[in-house]
Parts: sequence; structure tokens; C-alpha cells
Amino acid sequence: MPQYNKIVYNIATGDATYPHSGNFTIRVAGKITVDDSNGAGDAVFGDLTHTGGFDAAEQDVVASTVAGIDIGDTVDLRYKYTITGSDGSSGTVYFIATNGTADYGRLMLSNFPLRTGVTYTFRTFNTDGATAYANLVPCFTSGTFIAAADGDRLIDDLKPGDLIKTRDHGLQPLRWIGRRTVLAKGKNAPILIKKGVLGDHDDLVVSQNHRMLIVAAAADLYFGTPEVLVAAKHHLANKGVSLQENGTVTYFHLLFDQHQIITANGAQSESFFPGENALNALEHDVRQGVLALFPELAAFDTSTAWRSARPVLNRKEAAVLNLHLF
Repeated sequence: MPQYNKIVYNIATGDATYPHSGNFTIRVAGKITVDDSNGAGDAVFGDLTHTGGFDAAEQDVVASTVAGIDIGDTVDLRYKYTITGSDGSSGTVYFIATNGTADYGRLMLSNFPLRTGVTYTFRTFNTDGATAYANLVPCFTSGTFIAAADGDRLIDDLKPGDLIKTRDHGLQPLRWIGRRTVLAKGKNAPILIKKGVLGDHDDLVVSQNHRMLIVAAAADLYFGTPEVLVAAKHHLANKGVSLQENGTVTYFHLLFDQHQIITANGAQSESFFPGENALNALEHDVRQGVLALFPELAAFDTSTAWRSARPVLNRKEAAVLNLHLF
């Protein structure tokens, strides 16, 4: 039964009425889970949109955090626009209709991450909004959902003090959250881990050095512990893991009183580990903010300072483990 989790955006300012023109800004409206299992074009969202001159929505909503889209609704993509951003980004947005009606307007999906604070401009229009689910932005980048005390929370909306679920220490308060937007190129390009590659999780986009928790008997056999952390870039040779070089990407850092294992889009991964390299990679004012919270990190000593929540595998060790996982 094909099910897909996708980020939905909302026009915050600008022309929200069809036909659209000019500039606009966005906010994240939430996430929908779509069951597309009618057996015809199940990998495509908007299978029959404006193809043959009519609309036939058969994508059923089985979960939603979006106001105006409810469980039991059907959703369809009616039309699309290419857009450009003031940050140099570009791509395509697809406008949503619900329950076969012409109620489209503010809600849309995108084939690249959209950011608050960026001004976008509508460009070319096309009436056929159909596109493969794989082309749309999946839900530790902007749009990621983090398991918290009150359910899954959009990472963009988290703030210090929020209680986050951790694997080892139950609910823990978030001490600091940082964000940084960069061009998605070279070492800054994110990695997409497709749904189910590392277990029961949805699509997840993380930085190349972000470490994922691997639980496996092979880890115990080779490294003396069943749970290890492996950088996303060390999975690139595996099916379902790929580098995404396109436009810009916003990375988030979630910092706790100690290194934690948390859940992002259903996958277990690490919180921000303020080692010397990670601290030096932060912009000066951001680094000073972290050090104000944790002054002991100013003289970081890997022999006595923060400990990693799990042993960390290097590239060669990860390659050995991957032989037994994929």
C-alpha cells in the first residue's frame, strides 16, 4: 500500500488566488500522509490531473497536520508554477485541491525546500500538476518532524525549553536550536535517506556528517556493541541513499544538556554534538551563543568533555557494517 509523507506549504503573503502572479512568501502548513493504492499510477501524485480534461482525485489522506486538509479527504494537484527565490533558488510548486473541488489557492507542495524569509516570484504556468511523489520535498533539515512530548513537531517551530523524546533519558528540554542556510553544493549538499532504508521511518534529509543510529547484530559482532552511530555520508553507496545538490538547504542544530539520540521522521539519529570541529563550523555569533550556554565547551577537550551517546564508526568501519545491512 503506497503511502507518502509530504510537506505542505502555505502562501503567507502575496497572490493566493488563481491565477497567481508577482511575489510571495511562505510558511510551513504541516505534513500530510497520502495513501495512493488504487493500482493506477501509484507513484504519481495527481495521476489524472487535467489529463484528458478532467480531475479524478484518488489520493486518500490518512494523516494530516494541515488546517483545511482532514483525514479521509482526497487530495489532488491541479496546476503548477515554476518559481524563483530571492536567495537564488528555483523549482516548481504544485497547488492542492481537496475532495475533487476547485478549492485550490494557498496550499501547495514543492520539488525543492521553500524557506520563510525568502521572497519567491511566480514564473511559468502549466495546467498539468501531476508529478512523481519522489520529486516532492520529503519531510534534519527544514521540514523535518521531531518526536516531542506532545507528538511529532515540525523542527522549524521548535524553541528552547520544548520537551523532546530521547532514546536514553526520556523527555529532555531543548537547550538551544540553531539554523543555517547554505547552497546545497559540495560538502554542504544534503543527503536523502529514502523511506524504510534504515528501518521503519519516512524519507529523511540530513547533512553529510549527521550520524544515524544503527542497531544490528553485526555491529555487536564487529564492534562489541549492537548500537552505533554512522555518518549519513558513509551510507551513500547503499540503495536509497543519495546526495541532493540543488538550490539551498536549511540545517538545524538541536542541543541538549548532553548528547542524545532523538527521533526524526521516525528515524533514530543524533542531536547536535558540540565537538571542536562542530563548534568551529558555526558562525561566530552562533558559536558565542552556544558557549554562553555551555562555557565548559570553550576549552573543549575530547578526553574529558562531552561523550558521544554511542560509539561512532569511521568510514572503513561503516563499510564493513554496510556489507551486513544492505
